Amino acid sequence: MEQLLHAAGFTGVETVDGVIYARSDPALPEFTVSETAAGWLLVQAWPLRATAAQMAAWNARHPDTVMDIHQGETRITLPVSPENLARWADLTREMVTQCVAWRRESRQRDEGM
Repeated sequence: MEQLLHAAGFTGVETVDGVIYARSDPALPEFTVSETAAGWLLVQAWPLRATAAQMAAWNARHPDTVMDIHQGETRITLPVSPENLARWADLTREMVTQCVAWRRESRQRDEGM
């Protein structure tokens, strides 16, 4: 799996305790790739609790890339396939961009960072 990630252009690929960490873009947070009984699973998390409506809208647009809340953070998951691996970088960028926009929308005008 590490070789596939490198070949697909992901950076910072390393394995720690059986979990692969990588980045779709050096400016974005790491995502993980874990082996499950059903195969490899891509996971990107962001420190924001998306609302049920926000997650439903994402899931309607991306039915194969489920968004949920896990350990207090919004995350997306996608089973690995050659086609999905090629799309993953775009999905992670879109997810992070969307989460940042949702956070900004939830702030009061005088609230800081």
